[in-house]
Amino acid sequence: MLVLALHPVAAKIAELLEPHIERQGYELVAVEYHKGTRSSLVRLLVDKPGGGIGLDDLEKLSPVLSDLLDVYDPVTERYTLEVASPGVNRPLSKFEHFAAVRGGRVKVRTHQARDGQKTFTGRLAELSEAGIELDDEISHRRVAIGFGEMARANFEYDFDEHKKKA
Repeated sequence: MLVLALHPVAAKIAELLEPHIERQGYELVAVEYHKGTRSSLVRLLVDKPGGGIGLDDLEKLSPVLSDLLDVYDPVTERYTLEVASPGVNRPLSKFEHFAAVRGGRVKVRTHQARDGQKTFTGRLAELSEAGIELDDEISHRRVAIGFGEMARANFEYDFDEHKKKA
């Protein structure tokens, strides 16, 4: 279930392409749409459940997704298509994404500032249908943030923590 609002064009692209991507054994993690003056950008972040996506997978998916976008034609202007891995600091846009990283480090940017702060980074402590609670590293307090307040959210891979375990 998608919990963060997308640009209308990105939402339409996600709605059209997600079933095709899932049928091929992949997950559509996020769709980014950036309107430009001469050309726009459509970025599809795709992953392979249970193993991570490789360059061969992206090479295989890219022309298929490009052809589907040509058929559905959800973008009216010229655009560049990027099909990429979500990376280590993967975006969180679905409830399942937040649930998968519960207890981990996340970074959330809100639409409106709270006490002069728009970016919150810390451990994801609680998760509900309405939003999250995180232990903010800057204010050293637990902060509740509703999904509707979030502009974007990412998992923040903690390299220092993994060094300690090694």
